[in-house]
Amino acid sequence: MVAMTTEAVPYSTLQLGEATLHFLHTAMGRMFLMAEVAGQLFRENPGTFSKELRSGRYGKVHTESRGVLRAMSALGIPPESQVVEGATLISPQVLETLLRDRHMTALLQPFRLALLRLASQEAAQLMAAGDYEAALPVAVNAVKQGQEVYKPAASIQLFPLYLLAAQANLGLKRARQCEEFLGLASWLALKEPGLTTNVMQSQLSRLFGQLYAMEEKGTEAIQSFAEDIYFCSLEHGPRDVRTTLGYYNIAKIFESQDDKAKALAYLGQVITIWLDTALRLQQNGTGTETAQRKSTGNGRTSPDAQTETLPLGKAQLSEVVGMLDDACNLREEAHGANSGAVAEACFAVGLVRSLVGDVQAAARDLERAGSIYGALREPDLEQRVRSAMIRLFSVTPETGR
Repeated sequence: MVAMTTEAVPYSTLQLGEATLHFLHTAMGRMFLMAEVAGQLFRENPGTFSKELRSGRYGKVHTESRGVLRAMSALGIPPESQVVEGATLISPQVLETLLRDRHMTALLQPFRLALLRLASQEAAQLMAAGDYEAALPVAVNAVKQGQEVYKPAASIQLFPLYLLAAQANLGLKRARQCEEFLGLASWLALKEPGLTTNVMQSQLSRLFGQLYAMEEKGTEAIQSFAEDIYFCSLEHGPRDVRTTLGYYNIAKIFESQDDKAKALAYLGQVITIWLDTALRLQQNGTGTETAQRKSTGNGRTSPDAQTETLPLGKAQLSEVVGMLDDACNLREEAHGANSGAVAEACFAVGLVRSLVGDVQAAARDLERAGSIYGALREPDLEQRVRSAMIRLFSVTPETGR
């Protein structure tokens, strides 16, 4: 997990045995603080440890970067010297050599795996932020680290690393490189079918679909997105919200082919699944992050009292809002602004906005849905929307009720 202190360089936390180390994201690359490595990992005085580094000719870097010094201060790491300002940094490669030279080989594999996890997390975070340029070298380096860690035989553990690299290349529209990494992941899935889960197959199919869509290979894209829906349904059920991205992706392919009828049919699945799920969540008063449980009265929780939770975070829900807004616009173009189809879409997007916490926008969507149903003389549907609006405004951050 990446943390940041004010004006300090960002850093990641790495647990190695009983030692907690911080991996600083410096302008010179990812580096460890020599003082922390000495005290936490090797239980030595930093001054003594520094002399050993010099005598052993281990590579190190002295820096007076204010960002590094502020990070040291924030982490409670004392200065290396009262006379000379600055800090000594060592690379992961040097630290691995030190572990080997000091016969601490039991920590070598955990160290490599920890570095691999950090690289994977960083690549995923960069892509989530849309920074594919920065993510690509991190993702490719993670693949190289993984191949080193899991050699000599190719391992299914490389599967998510190949997908990360494929996704980074896809974000930069590098089709050939994306396909190469997807091919490597596919080969692992064929080699280890018993270890390849439905979720892994779903992720692989989705990326192939996105690649084919970028290459304007509509038939192949639809087939891949259909496989995504299939594997996702096997894992989570056909009415689970995680299947809706596949339906939406197929709808966009048909829309690009000017086949509005099929696009609307697939968007209908997206709207219906989200409407049913969001309405059920709102009625049960559940949130998006942790399950709410009903008390049995003795401080314990009854297993059958556990309520449903949404398997997506708020960032993902914001993307869902965009999907549903898009579906609403397409329905409006096809059926008119005051149609029941638009009201249903507004109802769904309003409920999802409420899950994100955007109460004002949610109220506008729900008000529009209710007004349309009222004008269409659909009293039952209008009342359903009005009830959702009452629940929306009865839940406040202060009371939670």
